[in-house]
Amino acid sequence: MTDFAQRYRGMSNHRLAQLAADHNALVPEAREALRAEIARRPLPIALRSAQVEQRASAKGPLDGLGGWLAWYCFGLFGGVYNEARLAVSLRGGVNSVMLAFSILCWGMAAWNLATGVSMVVRARSALRMIFIHLILGALQGVVIVADGTALLASSPRSAGVAEALIGVGLGICAFYVIWFRYFQVSKRVKITFGRNL
Repeated sequence: MTDFAQRYRGMSNHRLAQLAADHNALVPEAREALRAEIARRPLPIALRSAQVEQRASAKGPLDGLGGWLAWYCFGLFGGVYNEARLAVSLRGGVNSVMLAFSILCWGMAAWNLATGVSMVVRARSALRMIFIHLILGALQGVVIVADGTALLASSPRSAGVAEALIGVGLGICAFYVIWFRYFQVSKRVKITFGRNL
């Protein structure tokens, strides 16, 4: 039982009616616990009508996948294809680093899909999965930078390719740092998932 459910269970019908009238001020978990408590009790008609009204207007403008949060979710599903394509291109790798990176790409493809689905269904684990996705993505960028640095040190003739790898890796790291910050401060994330990272 959540803290909200315990708190609402001890409230009077009158107090629950007051909360239901101002349900937009509640976080999604609190709204859900309030709905469950109202449904559990044999309540007066006035409170039942407040419950119906609450269901009709429970979705605020920042509640759900929209704005930048939707773009992130779409990117996860698009990332499944990109990661799988990269993994397939590396499968004939000449060394163990390329093989390990290919395996990481397959793992990222699967994790992108699972994280995207968890966001769409608004699973409790969605923010945890997003956090892991952001860490894995940044790790992927670090591996690319390390590979470019190693290539530059071992083969100065491949300086152009090495510099390109380093640039791409740094860009990937920056991309994930920006998204991490978004999930820390976004109002939409807080309203949709009940908290930020």
